[in-house]
Amino acid sequence: MKKIYFLFLCSILTNSALPQERLARGEESLFLSMQKVGLGQLSDREEKKKFLDTVQLEKQKLQYSMLQNIYENAYELYRSGDYQSARDMAARILSIDPTYDDARMLKEAAENLRGASNPKYSEKVMIEDKFKDALALYQEGSVLKAYREMNEVLKLSPNNIKAKYWSKKMREDLKDYYVNQGDEQYKKGDLRGALNSYYNALSIKPKEPKLVHRISSLEEELRNQLVNEKLKAALEVYARGDIKNAYQMLQAAMQINPGDSKANKLFSEVRREIENGYIDKGKAFYSKRDYASAIAEWNKARPYTTNSSYIDKLVKIAKKEMEKEVQEKKRRKEEAERKAREEQERKKKMEEEKKRKGMMGQPIADDQEAAKKKKITEQNKMAAQQHYLEGLKAFQNSNYQKARDEFTVAKQLDPENSDIQSALKRIEQIMSGGQ
Repeated sequence: MKKIYFLFLCSILTNSALPQERLARGEESLFLSMQKVGLGQLSDREEKKKFLDTVQLEKQKLQYSMLQNIYENAYELYRSGDYQSARDMAARILSIDPTYDDARMLKEAAENLRGASNPKYSEKVMIEDKFKDALALYQEGSVLKAYREMNEVLKLSPNNIKAKYWSKKMREDLKDYYVNQGDEQYKKGDLRGALNSYYNALSIKPKEPKLVHRISSLEEELRNQLVNEKLKAALEVYARGDIKNAYQMLQAAMQINPGDSKANKLFSEVRREIENGYIDKGKAFYSKRDYASAIAEWNKARPYTTNSSYIDKLVKIAKKEMEKEVQEKKRRKEEAERKAREEQERKKKMEEEKKRKGMMGQPIADDQEAAKKKKITEQNKMAAQQHYLEGLKAFQNSNYQKARDEFTVAKQLDPENSDIQSALKRIEQIMSGGQ
């Protein structure tokens, strides 16, 4: 991978005059080629993102290393008096990274000295002017600008003793500059800006106890401020009824400051509300015997629960009921098939009996009349009574659907049974909303 990016950066440097569009296309083609090699084998989306982040980081490291080497070569050209080449090379660096301050400084210096009649004298004058500008800025109180300007003098003239002295002095004053800047930003309520300024001061004086304490206190204050802002936003979202979004915002607040009692309390309440919502929906589906939907709702509650065993128990009960329902449907189907076979056998025997009597010249009028009436055998009556009893059990358990199914089967087996007819009529009234 490093070799690929090395070649890629080299091609950019050698073709810096190419339009930006062509450079972008070249980079895109490089990524496509890499995808053919390995990226396409990554199935997980998060893995691909991490891979691309790693690629981008490696690219930045290689780019910085490459540009640093080029800058050193450009500086050598500048020191040898080849200002035109130094200027061109610095311009190439800036075409890749416009924020490269050393390249910008070298380019300006080379442009000022390019074409001068007395380069050595001109360089001396230019450095002296920069030195005076830096001192003027320092006297005006612009410590940061003065320090940067004096550092440019040192980069162009590393052996300049005066520049070394003043750069060191300015650096010492720079700590106070950053502290004062941080104090002003803090007074204005810019906590982030103040913290950044204090960290800049700490980089100059790493062992300053007061500064460390100030940064620690400000970080705590900033965390509390961020948490309060997120709590306020979460409450506004919660008030609009968007509970899940409020939950995510509270989760983010707790990541900032896990010990915040207000955030923890509100987070727990919202989490329980989401959990109970899913559980109640699941119970409603369960009461309607829609066990699959009930299980789905209970599983949705899992990310928000602190009692997984309770969810497991609910799901287990629903699965048992589903299994019972499957077995009951299977039993009814088998019974219906058995009755259908018995009916077919009965009809077949009747047809055979008709044919036999017809062939013998016997009258069949009585048989035809008897066929129109359903004869209830003792076996059917017993089966009807069994279904009737099962229906009464279901009725007592308020399982009206099962009760009606049992009474219906009982009536088909024994149509003349008045108890069965009355029970079926009663259950139909209840299920239709009657009393």
